[in-house]
Amino acid sequence: MSQFKAQFLRRFLREQLGQSAIVVAVTITAITAVAATSVEVGHVYYAYQKLLQSTNQAALAGAQAMSNALTSTASSGAYTLAVTSAVKQYSSVSGQLNAINYLQNDSIATQTMFCSSTMAAPPFYVECQTPPGGSSGYNAIKVTQTAQVNLWFGGLVGMPLMNLSATSTAAMKGAANTPYNLAVIMDTTNSMSDTIKGDKNCTKSQISCAVAGLEAMLNQMDPCQLNTTCTSSTPYVDNVALFVFPAIAANATGNYKSDYCGTGAATVPYNFVNVTPGWIDPLTNLPDGLDMETLASSPKTNAGAYEIIPFNTAYKTSDSAALSLSSAFAQAVADAGTGCSGLSAPGGQQTYYAQVIYTAQEALAIQQASNPTSKNIMIILSDGDATSCALNANTSAGGCNSSAQIVADNNPTCALPVKTAGNCLNGTGTSTTNPTTTVNGVSYGYISPTYPSALGECGQAVQAAQLATAAGTMVYTIGFGSELSGCQSDETYTINSGSTDGAEAWPGPANPRTPCNAIAAMASNVNTFYSDASGGCPALSAANKDFTSLVDIFDAITTGLTSPRLIPNGTP
Repeated sequence: MSQFKAQFLRRFLREQLGQSAIVVAVTITAITAVAATSVEVGHVYYAYQKLLQSTNQAALAGAQAMSNALTSTASSGAYTLAVTSAVKQYSSVSGQLNAINYLQNDSIATQTMFCSSTMAAPPFYVECQTPPGGSSGYNAIKVTQTAQVNLWFGGLVGMPLMNLSATSTAAMKGAANTPYNLAVIMDTTNSMSDTIKGDKNCTKSQISCAVAGLEAMLNQMDPCQLNTTCTSSTPYVDNVALFVFPAIAANATGNYKSDYCGTGAATVPYNFVNVTPGWIDPLTNLPDGLDMETLASSPKTNAGAYEIIPFNTAYKTSDSAALSLSSAFAQAVADAGTGCSGLSAPGGQQTYYAQVIYTAQEALAIQQASNPTSKNIMIILSDGDATSCALNANTSAGGCNSSAQIVADNNPTCALPVKTAGNCLNGTGTSTTNPTTTVNGVSYGYISPTYPSALGECGQAVQAAQLATAAGTMVYTIGFGSELSGCQSDETYTINSGSTDGAEAWPGPANPRTPCNAIAAMASNVNTFYSDASGGCPALSAANKDFTSLVDIFDAITTGLTSPRLIPNGTP
């Protein structure tokens, strides 16, 4: 019996039938495990990519909110709350914009705002800005999101979930990508050669401080796309032009280099084509089809030029380069090495800026028509007090009694007794020689502030700027020494704009008919109005009140025109 068992065992061990089934079973199990692992890895990777995408968008939203909240919040706590809300809105947290079924238990693990020295330095120039009431400045945000993903096969080995984490870092606005046409209007009246008493941010002449602000802005501008060498054929990003008032005497070549390189600019009186009386509606269309901008810039015998540097991108050779020393803008800001003393304040005429605003808006419209994807920006720097005098205007109406500064081109001697009714520009004659006339509901004549007029000059500027806003131009205004008294003729004769296209109403509920009211009402909204506050005129938004230096104001405006960007994690 024992011998039989031994023989059976030997035969069984030598038997090969069924061995392939075992090999197949083991192989199938191994292949299935590998396939399941591959599928699981792909599933987890896809879930991680979704988490990373939402973290990128949450960080960008936070960076955008960091800029917006500077002008929309009044405290550090409100600022942080606004940023946190934006981050959460674009996260993958349940119920938010990027929530997905693949993820669960999503949460924002950390959210850290910080000042990146790398982004603050060239070529980025993304300035660290302190929120209202805060003590530290920020220009970047780091966001970390965590979530869990259900494993399809992990439960078989006791691991039903996998923890995921993604981190993204974004800088505040600083990456320019939208083509902009920027018309900078600079006050170069004689008062700009003075200093402002008590202004700790500007101890030199006002024009020097204004030029320093313009230089800071140009250094942050991108004439062409990032990491690109600018040529005549490359698409532009920031196309800049410079306008001044009063107008500079025209020359045959149109080259105004001598006007900002130390030889001294010659100005001309504010000069109009006489439209009194008979025009239908100077706010919309004139009888011959001309609009207000065309009227402002139409050829006049004694007219000079408001635009002294036309739209161009030659101020830099790339987004990261310094100002090109051969460029008109480098010369206008007296950049070292240009040999130019920079833009001066020749004066000769007092302040009247409605006409330069209309002229700049016309130039912006032409520029945008040639580049339909571009956006128009107008930046106006002035004290807001229009003080120019009319030819022989009496003190009761014109507020002054001096030599001619505002003239009607086709009748520059309208005060002579031989002139008859209707021959003088509004406000430049007398009630006897130029009585009030009403045509189609619009009043003209000696006591009418309707543009063009020597009366109600602040109101005319407000109306011109608000019409630019209505046309789609974003108007920034900088009150430089703007006071709470002035705009003398507007006390009696002014345009009630009745428009909502401004940061304030004109006349305003606070400080009505004053330079402060005028310069604020000219801005498109409260966030585009800045003031150095040296004349007692405060900015309207809580955040903008922190900007009282012209360099800081121009920096803030430039930053506001750009977009946030993702930056590598760990960027210092």
